[in-house]
Parts: sequence; structure tokens; C-alpha cells
Amino acid sequence: MHQPLLRCLMFSAALLCLPATATPAPDFALTLGGQNTTLNALSQERVVYLDFWASWCGPCRYSFPFMNQLQSELGPKGLTIIAVNVDVDPDDAKPFLQKYPADFAIHYDPEGTVAEAYQVPGMPTSYLIKNGEILTHHIGFRKSQSGALMAEIAGYLE
Repeated sequence: MHQPLLRCLMFSAALLCLPATATPAPDFALTLGGQNTTLNALSQERVVYLDFWASWCGPCRYSFPFMNQLQSELGPKGLTIIAVNVDVDPDDAKPFLQKYPADFAIHYDPEGTVAEAYQVPGMPTSYLIKNGEILTHHIGFRKSQSGALMAEIAGYLE
């Protein structure tokens, strides 16, 4: 019997991986717009772009403006962005967020339990989730690939 393979494509320093079969997204509780929910409940209604980041992450300085653009352009079409900060001290994220403000939800994971559940290999890493399943994920971020990434995400909203 053949095992399903993970298909990965290299784009400069960004890696795109497409699971051969649907992979369940690890669920976790979060607050969004003052309301308590879970990732999987949210992903039943919308496509979720789940991004893992840290204040010390260099490429995250470029991914935040990109995610603001995603939120602005694709949020009305059904995309929700949740950026999970993995700094041990959430206060470490404050200077970063002052310099690179977020127009999307920030979730703090100082114990690293959510990042561990997703087996995040590096910063930033993003997952696209719908109906409780991981559709695709990206490791790293390159500004030069942002147009292709935007188009890919928009394709999942159609």
C-alpha cells in the first residue's frame, strides 16, 4: 500500500507544501472580536489564514503588511487572519506591533502549545484552513512571492 506523499514546491526561500490528503487542523480556543470561539468553529464559516510569528522574526516585518493587505482585500470575501505570536513574554510583541500594526486578530501562545500542535518549523509559517482541515501551508515569507500567494489564497475563496 502506498503512503500519501506531501508535495512541496520551492519558491526562493519560501516553501509551499500541499498535503496529499486532507489534514485535520489542530483546534484551539481563541477570542475574536470580543467573542470566544475555536479555530475549527471559525473555519466552518470562513477560510482562516493562520500565521505563526515572533517579534524577533525578520521576514515577519514584511509579512505583516502583506496580511493587512490580505485582510483588506480578501476579508470581505470570507478570509479571516489570525496571527499567533510565540514569544515567551507577550510584552515582547508590543514594540513589533507598534512598528508593524496588525489589522487582523493576534493570538498569544507564550507556552507554545498551539505552535507545537502545528509542528511549526520556523517563523513565519502560515496555514490555510477551511472546515477544520489544512488546505496548504507556507514556510517563510518573501515579498517577491506575495502576489502569487494572494492569488492562491483568493482561489480558495471562490
